[in-house]
Amino acid sequence: MQRVAIVGEGPAALSTAERLICAGMCVDLISRYPAPFGFLRRFSGLCSAGTVPRLRLIGNVRVGDAPDDDISPSEIHRLAARQDRALVLLELAARGVAFTTWEGLCHPVSELTDWTALTARAKLAPVCF
Repeated sequence: MQRVAIVGEGPAALSTAERLICAGMCVDLISRYPAPFGFLRRFSGLCSAGTVPRLRLIGNVRVGDAPDDDISPSEIHRLAARQDRALVLLELAARGVAFTTWEGLCHPVSELTDWTALTARAKLAPVCF
């Protein structure tokens, strides 16, 4: 399953994540905070067998190119391009990053459509930069 990564936890990041999820896409939200703005209270429930999480929080991660950052945007892109959703988490664990993770907004696998249709619907979602 293809996913979109959003770095940040501000209003623009959360609004973008919400619009992409409404368009039928899956989103990884990477945040420097372990649980931004009570995020875990708003979206509760773990995914059961036969479902796929539409939203995944990867928290307590500093993204950037500075020496004290945990991972760079280009490294996230390189890992995500391999289409294995576990690679980012494995890389952070290998670097000794004490990250938090949470998944939610689960949908049955049978309800997911093909990537071309998801991309077409996502292009219709208004996003402000």
